[in-house]
Amino acid sequence: MNFENRVQKYKSYLTENDQKIINYLLENKETILSQSIVYVAEGANVSPASITRFCKKMEFRSFQEMKFSIGGETPRIHHEGTFSTIYQYYQTIIKSTQQFISEEQTDKIVSLIKNANRVLFCGVGNSGLIAVEFNSRIERMGIRSRAVTDAHGMIMETSLLDKNDILICFSNTGETKSVINSAKLAQKNNIFTIAITNHDETLLTNYSNEVVLISSYKYIDDEKFINTQISSLFVLDILTYELLQNEQLLNNRKKTLDVINKYG
Repeated sequence: MNFENRVQKYKSYLTENDQKIINYLLENKETILSQSIVYVAEGANVSPASITRFCKKMEFRSFQEMKFSIGGETPRIHHEGTFSTIYQYYQTIIKSTQQFISEEQTDKIVSLIKNANRVLFCGVGNSGLIAVEFNSRIERMGIRSRAVTDAHGMIMETSLLDKNDILICFSNTGETKSVINSAKLAQKNNIFTIAITNHDETLLTNYSNEVVLISSYKYIDDEKFINTQISSLFVLDILTYELLQNEQLLNNRKKTLDVINKYG
């Protein structure tokens, strides 16, 4: 897992000194490989011991491994025009998100969706759009599902779920109140809940049985790039592709599309 992903994953554990170290490291990516631990400590205005503790917290085996994660694998964005720039941004985010997820986890989620009596998707704003998109995809496979993007609707629909249903929550921050309330109610009623989010150790993830971490667009150092959905769509495409490995779901999708094309 690259450095930015580790920062994202362990954000809730970071201290003020840790943030100083992160800021210094990210500002000196190009030269970090040649810097000693003492040099980095002086630059970040912390002690060498703080650097060592930070490395352990971020699950690096050594200071050298951390340096290579930053300076040895830092993606080089070559600004050769808008098309090339956005293409490279997409590549960076998708590669970063890929480091968070595993075949084992996606297989588990696909199995849960296939075996659920009903799937409820919740999200607000851009995350709501992702919820609606995933719902549209699996509805066409014949899976009973619904997407809800307003606060009252979320809590009402969640209250109607039973132990054979699952709840899938989308929230980049993990701090969307209405989504958290749905996850909290689902936990109280023993409903299996999946969170797809940028951050671990939030209220949302605390109320979730399974957490899918996705890369944040904020690690692209360009204020003009504001795509909050590409990492979520990447995960959706993986899950959709895996679901359609099932012959019945694939046939159902063909049937529904044929009907739409004929009568739509």
